[in-house]
Amino acid sequence: MANQKNNKKEIKDFMIRVRVTTEEHEKFLKKVAEKGYRSVSAYIRSLIEDDSDEKSAS
Repeated sequence: MANQKNNKKEIKDFMIRVRVTTEEHEKFLKKVAEKGYRSVSAYIRSLIEDDSDEKSAS
């Protein structure tokens, strides 16, 4: 699922800002690299996409 190109342009109206420690930031960057995402934002979006996939499969 990582880095799949979404051909549909989506308008993003909201921004979520989260303060994290240096250690937390490094953990995010490590997870992003391990899972093959281009950014922390893409990784976080994948977390909610996976969640909605599980609900629709039920």
